[in-house]
Amino acid sequence: MPIEAAAAEASDFGTAGIPELVDEGAVTRVLTVEDVITHEYVAAESEPIELELEPNPIEPSDVVALTDEDIARLTPIVEPIESEPPEIEEERITNRFEREPTPVGMRSFDRPSTVVGLIRPNGAVILLGLLCALALVESIAAFLAYREHVDEEEWQAVDQLLANHEGEPVIVASEWLGPSARMHIPQARSWDSLAFPDLRGFGRFWLLTHAEERPWKGSLKAELEELPRPELLAVHRLGHLTLHEYQQPVGTLQFSALDSIEGVSTARGRCTGRGGEFICKDGRVGVRLLEVDYRTRRCVAVELEDGAMATIELGKLELGDRIYGHVGFGDFNARLRADPSARLEVRINDVIAGRWVFTDDQGWAAFALATEPGRHEVELRVGTTVSGTWQQEGHRSSPTDTLCVELRGFDESGLLQEGGA
Repeated sequence: MPIEAAAAEASDFGTAGIPELVDEGAVTRVLTVEDVITHEYVAAESEPIELELEPNPIEPSDVVALTDEDIARLTPIVEPIESEPPEIEEERITNRFEREPTPVGMRSFDRPSTVVGLIRPNGAVILLGLLCALALVESIAAFLAYREHVDEEEWQAVDQLLANHEGEPVIVASEWLGPSARMHIPQARSWDSLAFPDLRGFGRFWLLTHAEERPWKGSLKAELEELPRPELLAVHRLGHLTLHEYQQPVGTLQFSALDSIEGVSTARGRCTGRGGEFICKDGRVGVRLLEVDYRTRRCVAVELEDGAMATIELGKLELGDRIYGHVGFGDFNARLRADPSARLEVRINDVIAGRWVFTDDQGWAAFALATEPGRHEVELRVGTTVSGTWQQEGHRSSPTDTLCVELRGFDESGLLQEGGA
């Protein structure tokens, strides 16, 4: 029953002076003024109201006559209440596709733009494409920058100059010149020029640079180790190329471990193989080219299990007064994820003459040993503390770090008489 109807019935009841009876079959109910006044209704304006009336038998004493004053006092109570609908508080929100905030209940999400729709599911592909485009731009820029600086005639002039110096290594000091130099100059393709251990054994050698570059800088300067800078004999400028001719006093090379391996063994038995390559139950040992500290090195590569030591038999060798060697770890990714240490022993006549421990962050580490000249039995024992690499899921046995070792013997007794260092 609407509020207006209930109020009208209550008003009619008041003017009659008697209660209105409602006949509902066997039960008779009366709607009194108190029922209308005290009954609480909470409903919307358009929602019907149903009155639940309790049985109230009429007694003569309950009938009371109302005066005009009573009616005047009751009339305001039963008048319909006119109320305005409640205002809906608007909550201002902002969604990712709208520039202006939108009230709650009136959200309208605009469709994303075509560019956003393409980038979101294909972000990785687009990033890869941008990297490829950047690499292409860099390649084209490098080609345009250097293509006109070195002509074919200049390479021919360098080759003619070196024609009478066969056997002398040509070290390319400029990295970007390396591939072209090895294509045009035979001396630049030798092991001494490409993967030398140091500059100690070169009595005469050449440095090839671009005309605008300095010869001794960066990693090439580190190759001197503690040696004095070699004597500069001449500088040959051939267009955009420059050849620097050097000489220095050196000792006599007695042996190199790369050419002297007779056999390899570990605690689990002898290794099989020949020609510089040996297969062991613990791993393998062989002469190879490795990247060590961002440079190419030719060395004895050792790949063994955790804690295993390999005994490399060099046989009876003619020793001078010095042994020089280097140790490093190859494979940048494996070295980064392993942090191994190298253990090295040099045995002469079955007696330990020197023992060293090197870590992977020492780069191409050098060591030296004074020896007694003469013919002696030489062995090299080498191994690593840990193999494998640490990956995201934990330690894995493969790939493993590779230990790179080189060893040479020199007779430097005549250097002091010649005024050498």
